[in-house]
Amino acid sequence: IDPSLKHLVEKLLPLSTYYQSINAFVDNYSRFEYGTINHALCAAIRVFLKEYLLFIAQLEHQFETSTSFTLQQLWFFSQDTLQNMRILHNLATTIRKIKRDMNDSMEGEDSFEAVFKKLNQEDTSEEVQIPENQKGGAILNILVGKLTSFSGDPNSKKIYTFLLSKASVPYFDILNSWIYRGEIIDPYNEFMVIEKGNVKKENLEEDFNDAYWEMRYTIRKDSLPIFLEPLKNQILLAGKYLNVVRECGVSIANPEEMQNELLENDPDYSSRRHDYTNSGYTSTRGEVWAAIDGSRFVKNLEVAYKYANHTLLRLLLKDQQLLGRLRSLKHYFLLDQSDFLTSFLDLAKDELKRPAIEISQTRLQSLMDLVLRNPSSVSAYDPFKEDVKVSMSNLKLIDQLLRINNVAGMDGVMRDSRLEGMISEHGRSERSPSLSTSVSSQPREILSGYDALILDYTVTFPLSLVISRKALTKYQLLFRQILTIKHVEDLLCGAWKDQKEYLWKKTSKNAEIERWKYRIFSLRNRMLAFIQQFAYYITNEVLEPNWHKLEMNLNHISTVDQVLQYHSDYLDSCLKECMLTNSKLLRVMEKGC
Repeated sequence: IDPSLKHLVEKLLPLSTYYQSINAFVDNYSRFEYGTINHALCAAIRVFLKEYLLFIAQLEHQFETSTSFTLQQLWFFSQDTLQNMRILHNLATTIRKIKRDMNDSMEGEDSFEAVFKKLNQEDTSEEVQIPENQKGGAILNILVGKLTSFSGDPNSKKIYTFLLSKASVPYFDILNSWIYRGEIIDPYNEFMVIEKGNVKKENLEEDFNDAYWEMRYTIRKDSLPIFLEPLKNQILLAGKYLNVVRECGVSIANPEEMQNELLENDPDYSSRRHDYTNSGYTSTRGEVWAAIDGSRFVKNLEVAYKYANHTLLRLLLKDQQLLGRLRSLKHYFLLDQSDFLTSFLDLAKDELKRPAIEISQTRLQSLMDLVLRNPSSVSAYDPFKEDVKVSMSNLKLIDQLLRINNVAGMDGVMRDSRLEGMISEHGRSERSPSLSTSVSSQPREILSGYDALILDYTVTFPLSLVISRKALTKYQLLFRQILTIKHVEDLLCGAWKDQKEYLWKKTSKNAEIERWKYRIFSLRNRMLAFIQQFAYYITNEVLEPNWHKLEMNLNHISTVDQVLQYHSDYLDSCLKECMLTNSKLLRVMEKGC
């Protein structure tokens, strides 16, 4: 064969190779388990395959009808098609390479967990499980990478722009369902947000460790498209807010109605709209943003986010009366108006002097209900008084706090870390007897009713997002400290009354007895002064200033996450300033008790 002819044929042969490669890729990745993004990509590639087959048909027609048709003409006509097929072949090869690299890493991996997971999947499911980096947002990231890398080639840019625009359509369908309705319709696990079904809202009312707000919906990093990276938090929050609203049975407006509702509730909304041409949202390459119609999506996302945030804030602050609930908690747990507690302690003093295990909580609850319904009490006019419950702890306050610190230390948590993590660990220790035993080997002390008395509070969803079991535990710790101080003050006042009796006033002829009585009077007086000053410090220097700060912050909030953060910071500040998070101070207090 003539060398020049051979060279020409060799330049034409890759066409068939490219076609076979691309066609095999489309047949393989069109299978249902590869997900909707791969399906959409394959559908877009089929457009080029159809053009290729049409081109072949035209060449065949030329060959059959024209006697002057030559290989040089065939080569001339094939230039554009060859370039297009080469681009598609390179894309298919890149996506295939991910699968090969993953298989190679699995073969060389000695991880027992990885092998066990693979065997477990084979035993429990007949479906083929496609890894996250071979579908969904990972495929879009490959297209984005190709588009930005070959943006200097007009033909490559045109093809990758077309493929990206088509492949992103199903992803944005899932995304719109999330930001407009708070629902994840993702049968192939392709979306950037993953829902954990084992994290339930009911756990907020019971579980110390529950992290519903943080863990129910999280970002799946492998499925996060690069062009949505700057918007990921806004996307996550928009759906989370609407999901809470939907679970509360509140109707959600249609996308077309959201902006109108925002304008009705906030007339200045339109004047605060972002200028998207110069904003940080368009930090990705312009060609990528244009391919996915990013500007329109960002505008829609802003409307959806603001609507979701406004709706949930209104639900919490107005419908659920969050501020009223927090004032109620302050009234009962922080004792800003403690007339009810004084009456309760007077009625229940005989019960509370007994060992805690012998006390009837039903009787205590009935006494508390009687006090709260007393028309002369301030609490009688509290609409939430029915939610207050009486309970008994199995640990003294100091023991509970030390137990929390010790367990947190065992798990590698810094001693000066925030109490939020320590309370989480305390919840675990209470449910694990072996762990509790390992923390403290001392025999459990028999508690009196005063030592074990705590209040509880019934909170329903969605208020339990803010007033969770973890937050209630912090309130209970503060309540127990204040109750302990008041009880000690009552005992010292009782001692003062006893010392007013004749035997104490009678002057003894023994000077040593008189000096002994003087020391007792002086010690009791100093103890009473200290307790009263300590109570003043806690109530007037810690609780009230922090409450006013919280109240001021809640009057200027703009997002639900700010509500959660301000409330958490308020409780953490109170606990820290009340010296309930310092192990050294707690051990000093333990010796004093």
